[in-house]
Amino acid sequence: MWPVLDLLSRTLIDAGIANAILLSLVVVLMVFTRQPSRRIMLAQTGFYAALLMLPLVVFTPLPRLYPLDWMVRNGVMPPQMLPRSSQFATDDLLGRRFRARLDDVGHGTHSDAEWPAGEPLIRALTLMHLGGAAIGIGWFGLGLWGFRRLLRRSDEPSDATRRIFDELIADLGRPPPYPKLRVSAWPRGPVLGGLVQPCILIPERLDDDDVDPNSLRLILLHELAHADRGDVWFSALASVSQAVWFFLPHLWWLRSQLRIDQEFLADRKAAGPIGDSTAYARWLVGLASVRSAGEASAKKTQDAAGDPQFPWWKGGFKSPLLQRVAMLLYCPFRVEDHPPPWFSIVMPALLMAIAIAVSCFRLLAPLDPSALLHPARASDPLVSSLNIPQFVLVPGRPPAVLPLALPPSFLLTADLLATSTALTQIRLSDHPLTALGESGLDPSTLDPNEPPSWHRIYMRRNLNGLTLLVDGVPVPVDDPAAKEPDSPQWLTLAPARDTTAILRDLVVTW
Repeated sequence: MWPVLDLLSRTLIDAGIANAILLSLVVVLMVFTRQPSRRIMLAQTGFYAALLMLPLVVFTPLPRLYPLDWMVRNGVMPPQMLPRSSQFATDDLLGRRFRARLDDVGHGTHSDAEWPAGEPLIRALTLMHLGGAAIGIGWFGLGLWGFRRLLRRSDEPSDATRRIFDELIADLGRPPPYPKLRVSAWPRGPVLGGLVQPCILIPERLDDDDVDPNSLRLILLHELAHADRGDVWFSALASVSQAVWFFLPHLWWLRSQLRIDQEFLADRKAAGPIGDSTAYARWLVGLASVRSAGEASAKKTQDAAGDPQFPWWKGGFKSPLLQRVAMLLYCPFRVEDHPPPWFSIVMPALLMAIAIAVSCFRLLAPLDPSALLHPARASDPLVSSLNIPQFVLVPGRPPAVLPLALPPSFLLTADLLATSTALTQIRLSDHPLTALGESGLDPSTLDPNEPPSWHRIYMRRNLNGLTLLVDGVPVPVDDPAAKEPDSPQWLTLAPARDTTAILRDLVVTW
């Protein structure tokens, strides 16, 4: 479980950093863009890129870049600021970092990069992120379920309301499929929802015979404008992106701006048929005043517009309603219904190209095990290692405990000079180096006078568990970390009973 969580932690960290870089650029572009249609396209591209960042980080075909490694090598950041891969590692020999060669940085696999591993804070933050994302997505799913439940309990509109709706569809020349129109007593105001087929849900008070037909027509025009632009889909996309990356403030700001810009364009389209933005703005303020007062009918909106006891302007220019009214009455530029073709092609393509580029960034450089077999170079990434040139295993002595708690993911290689009999008795971190019994070597066949020979030891622990090879032959082992993941597994060397053995070039990397 823990290696999988460590792998997910590293992926989320890299994707989160890449999203922060990309979305910061999107925010800057939106600040300097005044056309609502262009701002909406920028925000939509940002939401798409945020959701695609995780698969881009995992499957990017481009060479991977390691900015922290570059900063350490160029003296911008000291190596001590990098996290250690084990909470039990010391700061002397075991915390030493050396430069190693990475044969193919661009095609390094996740099994080669074990950072960050074993950090309790990183694991705790990852679990908190997963929990927060699950709550956000669950809340979004609950909203979809609630809207479907409202639709099942809703009713057909009256003949007069249906006639107004059909006339609007005919006047606008809207091609099918048409949004459905339903009536319910639960919503306070008109709602547009439905991912498969958009549906306009209006409260019962708007389906009354005494309702002003012009007010009802404006309400339906506004919701039809949202349906024509596909605002339901993009609002759902924004909700999912915000739920997955809820800790990024960029997405919260982008979603609020997306809502305001969508309302701007819907207001402009709804005000078009009446040809008077001032009349529409007055109706909009009146509708908001009626909602604030808790009136039961929309026919009173014209009278409520001038009632000062309902301060629709409360909150100053931060009020979304005041911003919508200002855009209707005092917009200093001509508003585009849709962004120009060049903008619709160039900007999304440019932002997605930047998303692919920043997905190549990695917090920490991976380690290729073959790097230990080659001389160091100045451009090589940084890794942590333990290197013991020679260790003599004296017979009859207790096991030697080396000051290294094996990290959750590591690679150990060594050369051992020992006889076959000693090889059956030596234990590495309490693991035998030879399989005995029915499935392995028969001790009765060993020659006690056999001269010692060199044996190659290879031990690795990654997502697939613990692997031990002696001279290329697998040796069955049990991984203590799988049973007791929170207990340190120290590197120990138990000698043979009667024969001296020599361990050379013991290298542990993590």
